[in-house]
Amino acid sequence: TDLRPGDIRCEDTPEASYCQAAINDNLFWSTTIGAIGSVLHFVLGPFLGALSDAIGRRPVILLCSLLGYPSLVSLALFVYRNVSMYITFALMPLGELPVLAIWFAYIVDLIEDSRDSSVAFGLVSAGALLSTMVGATVGNFLSLQEGVAAMMFFDIIILLPYLVCCLPETLPQSKRQAMQWRAAAPGLGLSILGRNQLFLQLSTLVVGSTFIGTGFQRVSSSFLQKYIRWPKSCNNLAFIIGCSSSILWAGGGLSITHRAVGDVGSLGLALWAGALYMLCFACITQQWQVYILNAVLLGPQALAFPAISAIKSRLVAEHEQGLLQGALTTGKSIAECIGPILFGFLFEVFSRPFDGDSGDPGHSQFASRIPILIAFLLCLPLLCLTAVIPQKLADFEQQLVDRTVNIEMENLEAEDVSLLDPSQRDKLL
Repeated sequence: TDLRPGDIRCEDTPEASYCQAAINDNLFWSTTIGAIGSVLHFVLGPFLGALSDAIGRRPVILLCSLLGYPSLVSLALFVYRNVSMYITFALMPLGELPVLAIWFAYIVDLIEDSRDSSVAFGLVSAGALLSTMVGATVGNFLSLQEGVAAMMFFDIIILLPYLVCCLPETLPQSKRQAMQWRAAAPGLGLSILGRNQLFLQLSTLVVGSTFIGTGFQRVSSSFLQKYIRWPKSCNNLAFIIGCSSSILWAGGGLSITHRAVGDVGSLGLALWAGALYMLCFACITQQWQVYILNAVLLGPQALAFPAISAIKSRLVAEHEQGLLQGALTTGKSIAECIGPILFGFLFEVFSRPFDGDSGDPGHSQFASRIPILIAFLLCLPLLCLTAVIPQKLADFEQQLVDRTVNIEMENLEAEDVSLLDPSQRDKLL
């Protein structure tokens, strides 16, 4: 377009030809940056987790946080000094390192009763969603320059001093272990996700649901912009409704479902809500229908990752929490890379006019719903897998209890032997 950048308002006129072209450009660049970030997650995820098990959580969290500041500085230079935006694009993956996995391990260290870990993860997720919603809402009332200035103030003046001076260490020296270089190697660190059949099934649920969810998210946003009038105001309202529902479910609903049906039941509820959301989304024709779906079915989906992270955190020792959470986040990042690429390709294929097509836009819109239905069908095997998890989880936890009891009995027997007269001790042993 020949319009000046200040005259372009694609958020209000998404149907314009140059805005439709911008949708494809954004799809390409966001996918490219996401792919680079996923490669970094694959290479560094288990390594950072194992490193936190060896040297503590605080140093790793601080390192990953500091690596995010160069992209923030380059963004400020772009806004205030017209420096190329591609420098920011190149530095953005450094700010997307899998530090969230270390934070989850940090939380596990603080929890005395591991059975409450899903509620703690849910509260953290709710806090993250709340901060995202507040930031996005406030950002709508700020100019680009004001928004970047607010980011710089919060990240440099408030967050950085806290991380450097106030963040405590949660993993004591007595609970650390030597660096597991083999487990930290790219690819090999993911082996913890398939340690046994139960781990493999839980990991399949995480990776599979993430693959489907991110792929559907990419298709749904393009579908709304292309076939349903979806200006910035509609997108903001849907975002606020969806975030509010997710905050309520993650912050309060998870504690209720945890007491009522346990973590596995919470996971099943989240997967069922996601499948129904996709099935209903394939039938939408109006904006208000999206609002209702976000209010009713988007919130329960926020239960999935906290519930499954809590389940897996109870199945490993304290000195493996970092490695587990790092591998889990790495698996998710790979799925987040592949899902949008595959579903974006399917959407482009089904959106094109076919040979002999009459050019009816209704036909193209109907064909574009097929990738959404594919996402729904892929959810069905995950729902079947969820049904067999409870019994296997109960059996595995009983094995852990029996093993712990045997170790304690052996320790007691050893203590009894140590009380004997030295002349009798060797004979009895």
